[in-house]
Amino acid sequence: MSGKTGERGAPTNLIHCSYHKCLTVYFRRVMDALFNRCLRWTDGYRHYNSHLDEFYDGFRADRLSSINNRALDLHRLGRVRISRFVRDPRDLVVSGYFYHRRGAEAWTRTEAPTADDWYFANGVVPAGMRGSGLSFTAYLQSLPEEEGLLAELEFRQLHFESMSRWPAAHPDIATFRYEEILGNEVAVFLRLCGHYGLSRLERTLVGWFARRWAVGGPPIPTSGIRGPASGGGTSRRGCGGSSMPTTPDSSSSWATRLTDGGRQRHGSLVARILRATSGFSNVLCRSVELARKPAAAGEPAGR
Repeated sequence: MSGKTGERGAPTNLIHCSYHKCLTVYFRRVMDALFNRCLRWTDGYRHYNSHLDEFYDGFRADRLSSINNRALDLHRLGRVRISRFVRDPRDLVVSGYFYHRRGAEAWTRTEAPTADDWYFANGVVPAGMRGSGLSFTAYLQSLPEEEGLLAELEFRQLHFESMSRWPAAHPDIATFRYEEILGNEVAVFLRLCGHYGLSRLERTLVGWFARRWAVGGPPIPTSGIRGPASGGGTSRRGCGGSSMPTTPDSSSSWATRLTDGGRQRHGSLVARILRATSGFSNVLCRSVELARKPAAAGEPAGR
């Protein structure tokens, strides 16, 4: 029997849903250690990447399942307790762009990929890349940074669409923001245990593993960042080493170009996401600077 037993004896399925570059590796490390290495008598933990059909066929046999970049049909899940990790979409784009640009995973280096090749990630092959024979990494490396970020937006289109299909609130779904998890990993994972209804032993082990592999660091700011200093048309080395304007007018113009590009290529959904907060260019540049910094020692790859 999967999951835990509900009030009336029906199995409760435990499911975690997240997005690429939203602590997926960290979550998998903790839960794999718990259910697949320590508590082997349980039904185990399985991650399905974005293989939706495979997930629906198999999740009931697992103690805990996880899937990325998808919105689930709640009517197909039975009794369920779901956790979700979400992240500011702009940070997903920036983090993913640098991660894919350096070829951090083998699939990003596959030449001339098709939609079938990227089904496991629920990714869209950018239109400008089709027919080029290039890998995703080579394609991103061939583009100016602004165009590369737009290509990453295109890759993420289905991810963003899935975000809009989740209910705003649901009694069986607990949602945690990436920006709030960093630096509070143990506390968040203990809250996850409570949501799942795990045993005292399972909670103790989860707390230990969460502390062992904690990403650490303060939450990444995604709003309220002070605007660039005015005056003189000065610039600083920012996004991708390019010279980014720091006057309000030119910075706003750069943000408008990128946001307009997202709207033209990916419709109103992405445009709404990009315009969700003010100061988009400042947030984006800050995110780029953070993404370009070397990973801290012990930080899980592909977090």
